[in-house]
Amino acid sequence: MQHLKKKILLILLITLFSSSIFASDEKPGRFFEDQPDVNDDYQIHFIYTIANDGEDREWDVNGQMEDMLLKMNEIMARSTKIKSKGESKKYKFDYREDGKLDVTFLRLDKNFKDLDIKNSINNNISAYLWLKRFNNPKKIYYSFSDMGGSNGGEAGVTQGSTFLKNKDVRSNRERIIKITLHELIHAQGGGFNCVPGMGKNSHYKNRDTSHQLNHGHRLGAMYMHKVKGCPQLVDSVYLTPTSKDPYDPYKLICDRELGKYTHKKIVKAFDKQNKVVAEGKWRPRGFGAYCKWQPGPDFEYFTDATAAEQHYQNCDYTECKKARFDK
Repeated sequence: MQHLKKKILLILLITLFSSSIFASDEKPGRFFEDQPDVNDDYQIHFIYTIANDGEDREWDVNGQMEDMLLKMNEIMARSTKIKSKGESKKYKFDYREDGKLDVTFLRLDKNFKDLDIKNSINNNISAYLWLKRFNNPKKIYYSFSDMGGSNGGEAGVTQGSTFLKNKDVRSNRERIIKITLHELIHAQGGGFNCVPGMGKNSHYKNRDTSHQLNHGHRLGAMYMHKVKGCPQLVDSVYLTPTSKDPYDPYKLICDRELGKYTHKKIVKAFDKQNKVVAEGKWRPRGFGAYCKWQPGPDFEYFTDATAAEQHYQNCDYTECKKARFDK
């Protein structure tokens, strides 16, 4: 009976959560849903996210987000050209039919103090996005989250956030751009454990702050290297021009389809995860970022019930703490 009551409560929460849109949130040029795509290619969709009791600074409609993101992509173009000694690449952003960046407004239905501040507010955001059907496997959903957080940013494959009011960010434009560049690498699976110089925590061992993976502009070996059987960012499906032999982070990390990526470090981590999960234990760290849509100890994807459970209950238990990726 208790289990049935809990299930009914979750269903009610799923049914009622859309009522959190305030009438005052209606602003000219604001969108509450992902707008029709101009193509069916892989895309990064951006979201301006605030807590239920958060201040709406209108970054989605006053040009703040678009200006910073376009500047960020110009930095990406310059950095890729330097690293490749010729070819320049940018991220594939999600645009509307009118040519403007497609940015969605999202007000969570929980006050800030009720979010998973201890571990990662992204535990709430990723689950809430799933419930609102922001779950296209050919998209990365990236939030400019206008709130504090335990870190300046956090991300895994399919979803990430930059926390604009974090003590180390405080809405500083340059800091926001660097953190977003950093987290987008995690959202594409990096840094992979087989990349030269990569540490166990998916960051460079030397902590060189000039690199994107350590909050700089340079790309380093994680973008291009010569290690056989090891992914490199230059081949991500989220970069344009698209590589002749691209990799899809979702298929690689979430679906766990290794394909040609059979470096011994990848296979070792992959096999270890399989063995531990088969024993009924919580999966250990893999060969790169984790999948944000796999909240449990194994590789099962979100369902509406598990997404609602993660969002509506503070995720301060051991399992969610283990699932946290970026510090």
